[in-house]
Amino acid sequence: RVIEPPLVEYYSHYQDLALFDESAYYRLFGNDGELLVMRPDYTLQIARKLADGNEPMRVAYAGAVYRRTPKHSGQPHERQQLGLEWIDGEAADTELIESFLSMTKDIMPRRGLRIQVGSAALVASIAEAAGIPERTLRQYLALRNLESLRELAVTYDYPLIAKLPFLIGDSAVEELKQEADSSLTGNIEDVERAVEHLRTIGLNASYDFGQTGDFDYYSGLTVTGTMDGRRVLSGGRYDSLYGHFGQSRRAFGLSLDLEQLGEVIS
Repeated sequence: RVIEPPLVEYYSHYQDLALFDESAYYRLFGNDGELLVMRPDYTLQIARKLADGNEPMRVAYAGAVYRRTPKHSGQPHERQQLGLEWIDGEAADTELIESFLSMTKDIMPRRGLRIQVGSAALVASIAEAAGIPERTLRQYLALRNLESLRELAVTYDYPLIAKLPFLIGDSAVEELKQEADSSLTGNIEDVERAVEHLRTIGLNASYDFGQTGDFDYYSGLTVTGTMDGRRVLSGGRYDSLYGHFGQSRRAFGLSLDLEQLGEVIS
């Protein structure tokens, strides 16, 4: 099923969800004085629309999202996305990643694609163990605010916090295991299994334990895909999002950034 959400959405739905600077939103006022925002993300709109459902669904979308980018960065404010969302399905996350790549193989070749897997659940567990507000930790990680992460690590006496942005690549797993306490074992193993499975199907997969996604609704595995250093794919599991709209549902989604992809394959 294809979903075409409206271009303009209530700002209140997105408020406090972005992990990037919210000044990147294009905001405007409606005729009733309500603060609105030009769509910065599809996933939340889909969740709001389908929150009352009770049957497994697979939905697709294609269109523009709008976020201000820094001046002179060379990056567009309007970006075209193509995405798929799975709601209440029983398939494993790795199967959904494989399915997405299979369905998009005609526009995104696997050659040169590098997949990195992390875990929002792991970040949440670290925040809980350290006694830090989870959103604060996620935001610093998303912004790669290394100085603030070092300050958190010292303040809360939890050295692992400062190391998270650097836990990238194959050596990251063993390094993380040496630092982590037993409460994080399950989250680490989930990421290991995902990477191992993706490698068995021929993908160049590795680890990034400092990634959290652009929004504060991810609750499990997070995935990014890069080609020539450009992020062309992103997504993950976000079971917690549907609860904001009345009914919890399992959900996993992935999207392509067609602007970045076009730069790579043109």
